[in-house]
Amino acid sequence: MRKTLLLSAVLASLLSLPAIAVQDQAIPDDALGLSKTSVYDVPDPYVVNYAGGDPGTNKRLAKSYHTAPPMITHTINDMVPITRDFNLCKDCHVQPDLIGKKLSAGMPIPAPASHYTNVKKGELYMGRWNCMQCHTPQAKVDVLVQSTFKKPK
Repeated sequence: MRKTLLLSAVLASLLSLPAIAVQDQAIPDDALGLSKTSVYDVPDPYVVNYAGGDPGTNKRLAKSYHTAPPMITHTINDMVPITRDFNLCKDCHVQPDLIGKKLSAGMPIPAPASHYTNVKKGELYMGRWNCMQCHTPQAKVDVLVQSTFKKPK
């Protein structure tokens, strides 16, 4: 019994040595994030140029995956902030009659059936009023982290 206790105590102390050694190693603050600068620096914000133009004039980018929400292809400068009582997106995109129909160039993408409480009456589900939660303006930006994601064939 004593040999077993002694053996388990020695084994436990040997197994804890690597954990103690790791705690002693410090990570420099400029190696903690993607920016490779000190966490104490206050960098200037990255300037993003969003696609502009009037609605229906820009080309749509391909979706990253099949069920991805479409990106906003036009300027939204005069349309934000979007609130429950002020939502200009609804004026063009709440068109339940267009759901599932072929759209010609320049036509707005209709809000899908999942956005309605009653599609036939065109009653929008008000839990979806915050369009910018899922849909974002298109922008040309450099990739921050390379991805190996490939679309399935």
